[in-house]
Amino acid sequence: MKQMKKTFALLLSVILALAVVHALADEPGEGVLRTAVLYDISTMDVTKTTDDYMIPMNVFDRLFETRMIDGTSQAVKSLCVDYSVSEDGLTYDFVLREGVVFSNGSPLTASDVQYSFERLLKENRSNTDVALEVAGAEALVNGESNTLSGFKIADDTHFSITLSAPNAGFIAELSAPFMSVVDAETMAEAKQFGTDPADTIGSGPYIITEWVSNDHYTLVYNPLYWGEEPSVKKLIVSVIPDAGTQDLMFRNGELDIIDLQGLDSAIVETSYKLAWPERIVSTPKVGLTYLAINSGNEYMSDVRVRKAIGMALDVESIITGIYFDNAVRENGIIPTGIWGHNDALSGFAYDPDGARALLSEAGYRDGDVHFVLALDNTAGSNVRLVYEAVSEYLAAVGIKAEVRSYDHSSWLDLRNSGTMDAFVARWGMDYNDPANIMYTFFGSPANTAVRSLNYADTGIMERVSAARAIVDDGEREAEYRALEQKIIGEDAAWIPMFEELHLYCLGDRVASFTPHWAGFSDFYIIDVILK
Repeated sequence: MKQMKKTFALLLSVILALAVVHALADEPGEGVLRTAVLYDISTMDVTKTTDDYMIPMNVFDRLFETRMIDGTSQAVKSLCVDYSVSEDGLTYDFVLREGVVFSNGSPLTASDVQYSFERLLKENRSNTDVALEVAGAEALVNGESNTLSGFKIADDTHFSITLSAPNAGFIAELSAPFMSVVDAETMAEAKQFGTDPADTIGSGPYIITEWVSNDHYTLVYNPLYWGEEPSVKKLIVSVIPDAGTQDLMFRNGELDIIDLQGLDSAIVETSYKLAWPERIVSTPKVGLTYLAINSGNEYMSDVRVRKAIGMALDVESIITGIYFDNAVRENGIIPTGIWGHNDALSGFAYDPDGARALLSEAGYRDGDVHFVLALDNTAGSNVRLVYEAVSEYLAAVGIKAEVRSYDHSSWLDLRNSGTMDAFVARWGMDYNDPANIMYTFFGSPANTAVRSLNYADTGIMERVSAARAIVDDGEREAEYRALEQKIIGEDAAWIPMFEELHLYCLGDRVASFTPHWAGFSDFYIIDVILK
């Protein structure tokens, strides 16, 4: 019966898709949105990336989605229409939305959700944190079982998930892009899922129809989508590595939305804000720009050196001079806009004299402390300016930090190896829960090593991991605040800097645009309304 439904729905999908393409051909530009990115995606498969979410966010659905409601981000129901939680906080019972089909016509069932969870745990994939919380995950990873024992299916639309420990943020986690649900039946036949559009099938509002490496990719409306029909029927994302070229394309009317974070802030302030103030859309980039320092480094293994680095940076001047105040200072790990953020955390005060004193106390003279600041060469102009500023501030206190550029792939390989000395980067929040950043960076030795932090306090890491299981909000918040004070205030294991505002400019064909709740460059296409 499922195969018959799939065949019929697939024929319908093809007919409707052809109708959409025909309509677009009859009226060039109608329903089409054009935008650009600085560098190409590496995969469309969320189990293999922590960066490339534009296609997964729009081609796939999740059980929940995070949306802005009354000024705050909240997890709202999507493929899940109802759920309940046991008194001990371990077992979640879910009800799937009925009538949902994937874009190839295959019906969504609870088995697809189970397959999606189990797939995250197999073949050494990325983004395994949430799936690892399910009872039986360790046995599956170790090859002792073929399925997750904590995942129970009652029928096609009812299933339960039992966790190995309570997690107050579990529902929020299920809204993350990497928790996208795929079709088990399709995956059994797909040969190039994540690289070939024909094999990359989801139930979301759009279908990926082409991906020309380092040139562009195209998404079109999925006529079998269960939700409301969007304004945008076709999205073309061009890969334009030069921000200046994007600027010219927008001015020439070749782009309908331009992401301004790739441009120098001075250009944004003196050109875009003056020429098109009514077209500027601004949203917080919920996350942190930070300086990562390797505690395993010869010099930075000394906490006095790490504290000196934090005290040497004039972050307020960076915010004003480079970002024209389109950013806010951050002093802790949990950023503004995330539940549990601590406004009272003091962080590192700019104190170059104090920094020199700490270096002297540690036995170092000017120039003794030296390391490499590794720059990803895909970074935008503002980030490059931050690197220059950091290097200059450190030089002013006697630390030589050489900025060395790497291609994106080599940079990632070096960082993941645990041997990168230091780097400036930004962490964007995938879901509204403190564990998304606390656990990711400091939840285990492996988590700190893969980001070249090499934090050494295993006791603190155990507490960070255990904090996810605290179901009382007040108790959990208090624990996170104590952990932040220890990791930042006492151990100086990480240097938080600021949270940016993400600015876009809209072309005259766009009526409105709601950016991603966390300020991602990736966005939900359904949140764009064309004129």
